[in-house]
Amino acid sequence: MAFTESQQPTKRRGRAKDVTKHEVEAARNRLRDAAAAGDVQACAALIALAESKPLHQAAAA
Repeated sequence: MAFTESQQPTKRRGRAKDVTKHEVEAARNRLRDAAAAGDVQACAALIALAESKPLHQAAAA
């Protein structure tokens, strides 16, 4: 799936390499919208995200 011009990720340099909470929420909203429109890959991605453990729990295990 290619990014449209309005969805291009920003290029980061130095310490600002991590994504922000706002960017994560925007990406999840785009996935939800695509899944609601019938995109099978978006549905699979949402299922995979729902089944994965959060990072803080995975590191503690």
